[in-house]
Amino acid sequence: MTVNEKADLLQQLNQLAEHSSESDIEPNGEQLAGLLELNNDGPWHFVNLLSFHAEAKYPAGHELANKGMTGQQAYDEYGKVAFQHVMQRGGELITLNNVEACVIGQTGNWTRMATMKYPNIAAFLDMIQDPDYRAALVHRDAGLKETILLASQPLL
Repeated sequence: MTVNEKADLLQQLNQLAEHSSESDIEPNGEQLAGLLELNNDGPWHFVNLLSFHAEAKYPAGHELANKGMTGQQAYDEYGKVAFQHVMQRGGELITLNNVEACVIGQTGNWTRMATMKYPNIAAFLDMIQDPDYRAALVHRDAGLKETILLASQPLL
């Protein structure tokens, strides 16, 4: 990627971050810029730790607002779309697990964990800019109470 291409992409990513929700479940501009500094070559595993609202929190006026959906059900609607976008970019689902117990540490009340494999960082960045993917974020936002997303490279 040339310096100009990198600058253009960073500008686009910063615009996404500026228009994102005010919550901690959307990457900020600094976090997105940090991805550009990583070695693009993959594979990359993105590990998601997820905690859900008891009841989905859709925006007022959304067709699913006040329909009695749980946060997990709302997130699963997002997951269907996200999974398709990951696969379209050569990625795959590595793990999708319910968290049953915290054995060491006190880092949150996680309900589920998921690991997505991407062929490179560019695939992830391309996905989060896709309008169809971005349209599904309303379900993610309605469902998630808290999340952590860790980008990692396999050692083995």
